[in-house]
Amino acid sequence: MNFHSPHFAAISAFTLWGLFPLYWKYFSEVSAWDLFGHRLIWSFLTVMGILLYQKKTQNLKSIWAQKKMRNMLIISALLISSNWLLYIYAVSIGKVIEASMGYFLNPLINVLFGWLILKEHIRKTQWPAVILAIISIALMAYQSDLAHFPWIALTLSLTFALYGILRKMTHVGSLEGLTFETCFIIGPVLLYWWFQPTTPLTILTQLSVFKIFILTLSGLITCIPLVLFAYSARRLKLQTLGFIQYLSPSLKFICGLFILQEPLSHEKLQSFILIWIALGWYTIESFVYVKKQSRVVPVTE
Repeated sequence: MNFHSPHFAAISAFTLWGLFPLYWKYFSEVSAWDLFGHRLIWSFLTVMGILLYQKKTQNLKSIWAQKKMRNMLIISALLISSNWLLYIYAVSIGKVIEASMGYFLNPLINVLFGWLILKEHIRKTQWPAVILAIISIALMAYQSDLAHFPWIALTLSLTFALYGILRKMTHVGSLEGLTFETCFIIGPVLLYWWFQPTTPLTILTQLSVFKIFILTLSGLITCIPLVLFAYSARRLKLQTLGFIQYLSPSLKFICGLFILQEPLSHEKLQSFILIWIALGWYTIESFVYVKKQSRVVPVTE
């Protein structure tokens, strides 16, 4: 197995993300905001430590000196931090299944955004999958009022899709980019945290030694799949990345329904079925297309 393959990196990243609900649910006594703050702190310490060890901290100055790259990474930092916070919040209030819906939609939204923003071609046979995804969103809107519309699913999907596009367009190392993102966002978060009833230290006093140790690993657990994702995002077509990506929501859905035993309404199930049909169509279409291309273009060593 080629561990440097972007395909292997993408599969590993989305498998790890798929199991994240079980990790965050382990800290049920900690609020979503406090978990997000700790995740950010330990992620920053982890990536900065790696950069210091590799003696690549000068790369951060280089990124800051390039206005376009700096601005794109600032936006990506806002997107990924919003995604982190909302996802932890979804797990804490028992909406892992809804969160999984957002990530099921994500591969198809990636295809659509790839067409709209990156000008990637969408084949005629791919459009039915995209249209079915749009219909599933419209169905949810029709069947729900504003209070019960799955905003979490849609917001998670949009923020992560836009993050993936920005990281694909930003030519910066995976680790350096993540370090810049966490470095930028940690200041405002710590400032806000300062005025809250709880602080990072008071939260630690409420946990056992073992749980504190597991919590400190949140930086490593967060950084590994993000670096793998950033590595693969720059080397794979957005459509290929979208295909691999539904490993994560599949595992999230399994965790939410069978392990955490969350309820699944008939309305949401109908939307899930439409999304699954769309993904099935997209998968089969991609497989047939690649098979046809392999016959047309001979594979050379």
